[in-house]
Amino acid sequence: MKVAYLASLYPAPSHTFIQREILELEKLGVDIIRFSVRQPSEEDLLDDLARSEARQTRSLLPIGPSIVPALLWVLATHPLRAVTTLWLGLRSARDMFAILKWCAYFVEAIQLAHWLEKDGVKHLHCHFGNAGSNTAWLASKLGAIGLSITFHGIDLDEPHRFRHREKLADASFAVCISNFGKGLLVKNLAPEDVGKVAIVRCGFPVPNEANVPEAPGRGRIISVARLSQEKGHKVLLEALGTLVAEGIPFHCTLVGAGPLQGELRAMVSRLNLDRHVTMAGAVPNDRVVEMIASSDLSVLASFGEGIPIALLESLAWKRPFVASRVGGIPELAPAETAGLLVEPGDPVALANGLKRLILDRELATKLAETGRKHVAAQHNPTLAANQMLRLFQEAEKLRQL
Repeated sequence: MKVAYLASLYPAPSHTFIQREILELEKLGVDIIRFSVRQPSEEDLLDDLARSEARQTRSLLPIGPSIVPALLWVLATHPLRAVTTLWLGLRSARDMFAILKWCAYFVEAIQLAHWLEKDGVKHLHCHFGNAGSNTAWLASKLGAIGLSITFHGIDLDEPHRFRHREKLADASFAVCISNFGKGLLVKNLAPEDVGKVAIVRCGFPVPNEANVPEAPGRGRIISVARLSQEKGHKVLLEALGTLVAEGIPFHCTLVGAGPLQGELRAMVSRLNLDRHVTMAGAVPNDRVVEMIASSDLSVLASFGEGIPIALLESLAWKRPFVASRVGGIPELAPAETAGLLVEPGDPVALANGLKRLILDRELATKLAETGRKHVAAQHNPTLAANQMLRLFQEAEKLRQL
C-alpha cells in the first residue's frame, strides 16, 4: 500500500508525532511518500533522524520550475476538473485577500497532484485541519484520489474558515487524537459524515522501567512548548514568581523557541527569576528526553491544546505534570490521576499546583506511576499505527467498489 503524507511543515521539532507515525506505518509495510507545504529550515532539523526525513520529503514551497510541467499536465488531462476545483476554493472567498490565498492553495495543489499522479499515489493523508488541509483537499479533487485528515486540537478552533464540513463530505475518513477533539469536529459535520470520524491517540513509546531514573526530588520543573502566545508562558512565569516569593525551592527549564523568546527573556529578568529559570531554546529530541528524565515534573500553562506530546513524554518517564484544564489534557489525567489540572490563565492556581507536587513527593510518585501505565495502555505506537493502517485499508476497499 502506498500513501502520501502532507503537513504544513515537515519535519519540525514540534511534529515528532507525525514522524513517529510514519516510521511505525513503514514497519507495517506501508510505503509513505512525504510532502511538506513549507521547506524546513536548518533550525528545524535538530538531529540526524530529522535530517534523514527532510531528504525524503518534497516541499511545495517555494514554487520552482517543476510547476510548469504540473500546469501543463492539469490543463492537458483535467481542464474541467481544474476549473471546478478552483471554483470550489474561491466560492467561499469574501475579499481579495481570501481570493489570493485560495489561488495560492490551488497552485500548491496542482504541484502536489502532479507529483501524486507520477508516484501512483491513490490516497493523501494530511496532518492538521488548517491551511495545509486546504491544499490537500484541492489536490485530492484535482487527482480524484482519496483524502483523510488528522485533527489535533488547535486546528478545530475555526471550522467555518477551514471548511471542515465540506472537507469531511469529500474525505474518506478523519482522525481525532482525543474525545474532546472529536466532539468539536462532529458538531460541525453533516449527520451522514459523523461516522467517518475515528479516534487514534498519538503513539508514544514507553521506555523500559530499568532505564527510568528516580526523580531527583529537588524541585526541577520542565516546560516543553513553542514560545508562542497560546502556550501561556507569561502565566507560568508569574506563577514561578509566586514560588520564589514563598521560598519554594525550584528550578524551571523552558525548552522551545518561538516569537515570544525575547519578550519572555525580558520578563524573566523583570521578575528576578534569572537564578530560577533557564531558557534552553530548541534542542534535539534525544536531549529533550534527557532533560525530562532529569526533572521532577512537567508544566504546561496553555490556553488551548490537543494531546500535548510533551506531557505524554513526561508521563512515559514517570514525571507527573501540572497543566491547564483545556482541550484533551484532562484525558491524560482523568480525576487527576496522572497530574494536577488548573484553570488556564490563573497563575495563583498554577503556583499552588506546582508547590503541591514539589513538596508532596508521595503524591508526585503516585501520579507518575499511574500516568506511565496510562501512556503504555492508551498511546502504544504500534497500536496507533495498526489503527491507521486499518483506516487506510478500509478507504482503499471503498475506493475500489
